[in-house]
Amino acid sequence: MAHPGDRFADPLGLALAGCLLGLLNGLLVEIARIDSFIATLGTGTVLYAIALWYTEGRQIVGMLPPGFTGLYSWQPFGIPVVAFYVLIISVVMWVIMAYTPIGRCLYAIGANPRAAELNGIPNRRFIIGAFVAAGFLGALAGLLLAARLRIGQASVGLEYLLPALVGAFLGSTTIRPGRVNVWGTIVGVAILAVGISGIQQFGGAFYIEPLFNGVTLLIAIGLAGYAQKRHSRFVARSVPSAPQTIHRHPDR
Repeated sequence: MAHPGDRFADPLGLALAGCLLGLLNGLLVEIARIDSFIATLGTGTVLYAIALWYTEGRQIVGMLPPGFTGLYSWQPFGIPVVAFYVLIISVVMWVIMAYTPIGRCLYAIGANPRAAELNGIPNRRFIIGAFVAAGFLGALAGLLLAARLRIGQASVGLEYLLPALVGAFLGSTTIRPGRVNVWGTIVGVAILAVGISGIQQFGGAFYIEPLFNGVTLLIAIGLAGYAQKRHSRFVARSVPSAPQTIHRHPDR
């Protein structure tokens, strides 16, 4: 099935599509009140089915311009350009989450949505905005993956679902245990990548990698829950108790 190279979609079009998908997920979560995990998994599965239908289950192969493939293959100063992408995005997200009101509001919503709403934080606006940003980053990741593989394939992203969850949960156990954070997530993804690379280098059986991902996910969830409990206990001990007021009644 032949498709011209431009069928891979213009990068700006991909970014817009990712933002629209994020907006859809945000509306499903906030308006339809569907659990965020179920909403994103459902929309992802629907899009996977649409991609299979459009491609008829085949790979899309076409002549890609060097400018497109260079998005992944370029190596300034001998360093893969992807490393610069990761560094720039990580720094921007870290600054937003750690030093801006947006980040503080997102942390507050994640910790206790009801309390955040009572304090005047517009939960719906921030949650939908977070989904839109996630959709944009997902589109960017898909763009780079297409530039790396130089083909279009509907099922290529399925193998990244579980590692993404593992990296996120591992991230909440490092750097700032009990709290999801940017640099902790980077460390978690690096640990996962080193483990998978080691399995491949030592010639592990074909089933070892998914087994490693599954076991690591279970361990990461357990560690994340433990770190969250410790963080909650620490916060509870750090809050001073309200002073007791003794009411004295005059003697009659």
